[in-house]
Amino acid sequence: MENHEDNQLNIADHIAVDGDVVLVIGPEMVKLRVHSLFLKVTSKPFAAMFRPDWKEGKSLPNRTEPAELSLPEDDPAAMRLICAVIHHKNDEVPHTLPARKVLAIAITADKYDCLDVLRFASEMWLIPDKHETGNLMLLAAAAYVFRAESAFKEITKALLLTYCGPYLTLSCEEIESAMTWRVFCQLEEARSFARLALADILLKGVNDPTGICVHKCGWSSKYAYAYIKLLERHDLWPKNLFLLSISEAIELAEKIPDPIPEEPSGHCTFAYKHSAPEYRKYRRWSIEELIKSMSLCLYCVRAGSSHPYQCRTTH
Repeated sequence: MENHEDNQLNIADHIAVDGDVVLVIGPEMVKLRVHSLFLKVTSKPFAAMFRPDWKEGKSLPNRTEPAELSLPEDDPAAMRLICAVIHHKNDEVPHTLPARKVLAIAITADKYDCLDVLRFASEMWLIPDKHETGNLMLLAAAAYVFRAESAFKEITKALLLTYCGPYLTLSCEEIESAMTWRVFCQLEEARSFARLALADILLKGVNDPTGICVHKCGWSSKYAYAYIKLLERHDLWPKNLFLLSISEAIELAEKIPDPIPEEPSGHCTFAYKHSAPEYRKYRRWSIEELIKSMSLCLYCVRAGSSHPYQCRTTH
C-alpha cells in the first residue's frame, strides 16, 4: 500500500483542485496543488514566503494558473500528508503509518513550524504498540520532534521494557538529525537502574516476612535457600538479568513457582505459626511500581536534566 501511495506522488496531485499554488517537491519534482492561504495561516515560513515583497508572493495575485513553489529538499510523501491535514482532508489521513514516515513528517513539520496543526493526527501515529520494537527509536525521535510528552513517555517505556541490546544499534542518520544523542545515554542509564531495581526486588524475597521464624528451627533458612536456588535455576540471578529484556525477566519471575524446600527444619515450639512464603504475591506490587516508573520525561530530556525535582512535571 505504501509503495502504491509513493507511486501516486509521481504524477500531478491535487489536495485542492482550485488551489492557487503548486508545490514542486523533492528531487523527483513531485507536484502538489494546494491553497496558499491554508499554508500561510498554519506555517510562519510559508507566510513569509507568500508575502508581497517575496518572489513567491508577487507571483500569486492576478494569475489564471497556479504559481509554482519549488521545495527540492523536502520529502514528497511527508509534505502531502501535512498538506492533507492542513486542508482538513481527513479521509486522506491514515490512522497508522510506518515509523520512518512518521519521523519524516515530524522533521518536515518542524522545518515549516506547523507542528501544532498535526498534534491530533500525530497522536494516532505515535502509539507504540502499533510498531515493532526495532522501529521504536524512530518513533521516539518523532515524538521528540513533535514535543509529544505522553507519547514519548510511552515509547521510551516500551524501549526500556522490551529491548535488550545496545540502544546505539537502533540509531540512524534520520534519528541523529532529529533527536539529541543524550537520549541513548539516558535510556541505557534508566535500563541499568531498572535492572538493578528488579534484582533488588527478586533478592528481597529471601527475607520475605511471611516466611520468617525468629526461633532457631531452620524454617526461614530452608525457604531462603530454596528460593535462591530457584532464582539461579530460572536464570534470574542478578548477573543474568543483563542478558534479558526487562519484560522477559518479569515474565520469567511471574512464571516461576514458589519454592518447596528439600531440607527438613528442626523442631519448633511455634511451628503452628509457620506459613509458606507467597513470593509471587508479595513481589507483584513492587514490580508493578517499577514498571510505572520506567520511562523518560521529555521535558527533562530536552532540558538536558536528569533530576526530577528540576522538572516542571510530576514524576
